[in-house]
Amino acid sequence: MDKISEDPTPLSERDGMQPWKTKVLDDFKTWLSQMPDQEPPALSVTPDTCDLYTLLSEFTALKQEIKMQNREQHRTLKALGQITAMTDAYGEVMDHFNEKTRQIAALEQNIRMETEKRTVSYFLDIRDSLVRGRSACPAPVSKKRFFRKSLKNMDSIRDGYDMAIRKFDASLALLGIYPLASTGAVFDPMVMNALESRTMAGVEKGTVVETVSQGFKRGDEVLRYAQVIVAA
Repeated sequence: MDKISEDPTPLSERDGMQPWKTKVLDDFKTWLSQMPDQEPPALSVTPDTCDLYTLLSEFTALKQEIKMQNREQHRTLKALGQITAMTDAYGEVMDHFNEKTRQIAALEQNIRMETEKRTVSYFLDIRDSLVRGRSACPAPVSKKRFFRKSLKNMDSIRDGYDMAIRKFDASLALLGIYPLASTGAVFDPMVMNALESRTMAGVEKGTVVETVSQGFKRGDEVLRYAQVIVAA
């Protein structure tokens, strides 16, 4: 630094350099004069330990490391893409599976309901027979004939019919099936079929006066229409 400052002649006059170059050298001279005399620890590396070949080797190694990291990153992104595709495919499969499961459950429900309806239809005829038997019970009691004894224990027979009909209705209720109100009600074409009409004194026109076959309903579905006789 002392040798640089010995000659006070401007560098532009001594070397014939352009002014901007002279300005750069002067700034470097100022910066260098402000540096401490003791060598910093960071400059302890000698040219022998950090030559150009070593520097290029380090840059080459760094470049290779960056390439390897880029390849690993590419593989990772590719694997993530495959996982995402597999996840999407799995989601589609699960959606399809759930939809088929719902369809199978609905089909099973429909089959069960239809099977119950067909099976119950045969027992409804048996219930009609019990009702007709119950209705016929009082007739022998009221018709007494000469030289003929009236039937005994008719009340017990009627009670037996009533009990059988109640058990029938309780069993049907377990399946959600209930008899439709008909006799004494106003004729409803949505749940009844009129077999005939009769002129009945004191009965309003359109009133059901007799139920020939009881109607039944499950929910909003009519399983069997009531067959009735309507007052004209």
